[in-house]
Amino acid sequence: MRIIIIGAGRVGLGALGVALSAQGHEVVFAARRDAIVNSINQRGYDVTTKGVVEARIEVRGVRAVVMPGEGFAREVAEASQIYTSVRPDNLPEIAAILAEAILYRVRSGIKFPLDIFCCENLKNAGSQLERLVFANIPFQFAQAVQDWVGFNAAISDRIVSGQEFDEVGRLLITADAGGDVLFDTLQVKGDFDCQPPFKGVDNFPASIEEKLYILNCGHAVCAYLGFQKGYQYIHEAMADDSVHRAVVGAMLEAQRALHCKHGRTLHYGNLINELLASFSNAALMDTIARVGRDPVRKLQSDDRLIGPAKLAYRYGLETTYLIQGCAAALSFEQAGDAQSAELQKLVKERGAEQALDYVSQLRTWNPLSKLIREEMRRQTAN
Repeated sequence: MRIIIIGAGRVGLGALGVALSAQGHEVVFAARRDAIVNSINQRGYDVTTKGVVEARIEVRGVRAVVMPGEGFAREVAEASQIYTSVRPDNLPEIAAILAEAILYRVRSGIKFPLDIFCCENLKNAGSQLERLVFANIPFQFAQAVQDWVGFNAAISDRIVSGQEFDEVGRLLITADAGGDVLFDTLQVKGDFDCQPPFKGVDNFPASIEEKLYILNCGHAVCAYLGFQKGYQYIHEAMADDSVHRAVVGAMLEAQRALHCKHGRTLHYGNLINELLASFSNAALMDTIARVGRDPVRKLQSDDRLIGPAKLAYRYGLETTYLIQGCAAALSFEQAGDAQSAELQKLVKERGAEQALDYVSQLRTWNPLSKLIREEMRRQTAN
């Protein structure tokens, strides 16, 4: 198949592109930076895996195109699948560009299915991208798009920690050795010969919730508590007994809450030991700045910190370590991170109580808001 990956970043290159290329597909990256596009077209890229298996994988035969533009539209016209990996905040802009390319495809009379997978740490990612795209589709073309284009969701759990140019100008990605790509099977329109690391799941909403509430939750708790202690890297924070205990505790609290909701453990609830090993992998050199960035998004009501805390509280379960992570996130400040600057401005000007109301939709009377504020005071005192 011809497969387009929108976003030539860590996940696009280090998780999606390397796997799809190895399966023999024609992989085309769409990016906005000429330097990235030219490097991929001239040299391909390499992925260095760090973990149980250490290797340098040469990814060749892939190409890239600048978006937006007619070249990108022509690629979309001939594609069987598209993956977006651009971070949630960029989806509205990407959706408008994608809608224009889809219209080019429809007007060209293309009559074979196109499946679009929104690969973001976001609940209802496929539906959200679909709404954004259709907002840019004229009504007379809406039925054709609905007939031939499927909007789906996918998630990658591979930890991809680094992206840089090597000494010859080739992109070099640093990633953990393992990791799956789960995708929603319910809206797929075309044939998909599913090969590892891709795994189709029927109950995808539960799977993305479990990933957010266990994997991403533990990662975030490590970053925010590690930041408070002055660490630079995730593995350094994991070597701290108090941080390690909080990370494990938060993941287990979330796991118990999810088990109460679903009546069983799904995918990530069985992988906590493997996830902890990845967090502690010093070879990845994964930074607290990378994992902790965008704290406003990560403190939203259904995301990786507040979401599992609310779920655990609903079932009357312990929330001690989840609350620690929520409180630590409110103090995260990182140069160059617009969301952390916005959050700190809000906390300083209006207080934690109003910040939680505004960012996390936790009203001032909510017991979780009180618990988080009390924990913030305790952390500040220490």
